[in-house]
Amino acid sequence: MEIRKLQKIKGGSFTLSIPKKWVDKRKLKSGQQMVISEEDNGSLHIYPVTKPSEESMKVTLLMEEFPNIEALEYHVATYYIQGADQIDVVSKKIIPAEQKRKLKLLRLAVPGIEVSEEGANRISFQILIDSAAFHVESLLRKTSAFSLNLQEDAVKAIVNWNFPLAREVIERSGEALRHYRLTIRQVALASISRSIAKKVGVKSCQECVTFAMMARDLSRLVYHCAQIATNVLSLEKKKKVSEGVLNLIKTLSRLVYGMQQDAVQSFLEKDTKLAVQVLRKMSDVREKENNLLKEVMADVKDIDTAVTMGLIGRDLRRIAGYSVAIADDTMNRVLTPTQLYSSMKE
Repeated sequence: MEIRKLQKIKGGSFTLSIPKKWVDKRKLKSGQQMVISEEDNGSLHIYPVTKPSEESMKVTLLMEEFPNIEALEYHVATYYIQGADQIDVVSKKIIPAEQKRKLKLLRLAVPGIEVSEEGANRISFQILIDSAAFHVESLLRKTSAFSLNLQEDAVKAIVNWNFPLAREVIERSGEALRHYRLTIRQVALASISRSIAKKVGVKSCQECVTFAMMARDLSRLVYHCAQIATNVLSLEKKKKVSEGVLNLIKTLSRLVYGMQQDAVQSFLEKDTKLAVQVLRKMSDVREKENNLLKEVMADVKDIDTAVTMGLIGRDLRRIAGYSVAIADDTMNRVLTPTQLYSSMKE
């Protein structure tokens, strides 16, 4: 970091000298045009008019360095999320066919990844997604729509004692997590490339952070919706609970569904008033969860069923909790120090 003095020149304009090291590193010349852009927080970014070359990001992973195939799969998925364009998996010996088969299944969990090359001791993955093709806010909307539908159907499964629907919810949650991985990849690319950030709708470093937080919280909503469906499946051989218990679950779910919907809307529309409304509903959620637990204890005689009802109530509360987290993301996105200062002056 360097501190430089602002110099006033004839005509009323100001100049600021640029560090020579920076100029030399980028091979810039006197007279070359520069772009100066102002960020939301008032800071200035300077970069050459000529478009910088965006180098392909390649990673090579040696199989012998991983304790098992699951650890290797996790690394491949993580490098994808972090923006890698090509991931090569190599081994000192022949890779068993079963391990290759498992690695190829990553195509089902990670959008846009395909096998580009394969040999006896290597397998290469290429990411074929155009980084500019997916706007971050659009991906967040889609993930939110997945989550809302998952919650609605998971609760329908318990209310109607519909176990095929519960299985379908679990299956569908995988597609929602694919959207999450793609969203985080887009945010990661935006954080390292200004040109990509502009194309995918990320305006500043601060937005990179809030978008990542939002995507993470949405992924937790999806997880708990899938957990509700998983708990429903554990009741397949149990007697259906009373309408009183099921009605309390529906009441709690309606409240939580609305919170989830409003929280995402507040983030996308930068509506802090709506975000505050979401924050205020958490005490109502706890009250309704307690009412459900009391009814379960009084009405459900089978211990396993009673515990499962409690777990479903807990997952609904946690969905509400992550909806509150999204409302917090809204506040962090909107209430920057610069905007707070502007409001004070007004």
